[in-house]
Amino acid sequence: MCYVYSTAFRVSAIYLRSRGLTVSWWTHLALSCMFALPAILCTSLLIATFVAPAVAPASGAESLFAPPPMAAGTKGAGEESTDSSDAIYLVSTRGVGTSCNTGRLEQGLIAKRITMGRVGRATWRPTDWRALTTGGSGQRPLVVYVHGNRVGPGEDMTEGLRVYRALKRQGQPRGPIRFVIWSWPSTPIPGLLRDFRVKAAYTQPAAWQFAWWLRQLPENTRLALVGYSYGARVVSGALHLLGGGRLHHLQLEAVPPDHFRIRAALVAAAYDWDWLLPHGLYHRAPHRLERMVLTTNEQDPAMRYYHLGNGRLRVHALGRGGLPQPGSLGDIAKRIKHYKVSNQVGHRHALTSYLAARQPMSRLWKELLAADTKLVSVARATTTN
Repeated sequence: MCYVYSTAFRVSAIYLRSRGLTVSWWTHLALSCMFALPAILCTSLLIATFVAPAVAPASGAESLFAPPPMAAGTKGAGEESTDSSDAIYLVSTRGVGTSCNTGRLEQGLIAKRITMGRVGRATWRPTDWRALTTGGSGQRPLVVYVHGNRVGPGEDMTEGLRVYRALKRQGQPRGPIRFVIWSWPSTPIPGLLRDFRVKAAYTQPAAWQFAWWLRQLPENTRLALVGYSYGARVVSGALHLLGGGRLHHLQLEAVPPDHFRIRAALVAAAYDWDWLLPHGLYHRAPHRLERMVLTTNEQDPAMRYYHLGNGRLRVHALGRGGLPQPGSLGDIAKRIKHYKVSNQVGHRHALTSYLAARQPMSRLWKELLAADTKLVSVARATTTN
């Protein structure tokens, strides 16, 4: 702050000299404060938006971004309770970085699966990612969770299992599932603003990698994709590519409209609110969906101040207010639902806070996973190539 104020003092001096004005010391001081105030306010907003969620609270301290306390008897991170009839995987691209070379992906994808030990403790064991691409195309849904930014190795497992347990608590879906935690290179790097800009760029090759992997799945697979924050970019970008779209120089061969049955949930989506609209960056994404559900929260600091860092001050985050002009999508707009969670989540940008909003999230999970043959038939009949 001292640097900001000293700079403002020099700016005010230059301003006064350029005007040929001579003022008292106190007037000069007040003018310096006027120049410094906007910079101080912007810095404070950036800290409140990005630094606070990333800093762990001190022992015994309470934080707006701290996860809710665990109930007595709840198992810790290494002892997650899972349904033995479910198959839970981690698939990670961290070993290949942002490479879009199919050979590197085939060799470099890392996969793990939860198995139950002799004492009933869940442990992660290496497996072949190709196990997910053979069979299992019937009625058993494949749920894929894509995490957000600033998530390191190990944290991806913890986050994914929180989503899995939230699904099971709500009784969705009924019956066994296959649950995949999709992990991409989002480990924090030095320089907070640099980190967010670099990771925003990472999400495009990450979306290509995710789309390539989805193409390996059997035809008629029931897919339920969940993207949180920057993970929503990866999910939406992959759907856009599967629909025949391009992400700058990245492209994949489009899949037929009825190849997959796909639904998607975007929680606190951290990208421009018009990117799903015609001519937007992800404009092909809605065309490949049976249904899309979005959370909106005007109080979430990352959503509320998103427009300050995207270079388009009048363009807000999708996770703040939803689509600005859904009517421009025509009949496809009927497949997209918004769930406002401002009252339940409040001034937090934390996955745990969104998962704790039980009533709206219960409806979101139901929209994502409940069987609805009528909606499926309508969606397929109106799909646009």
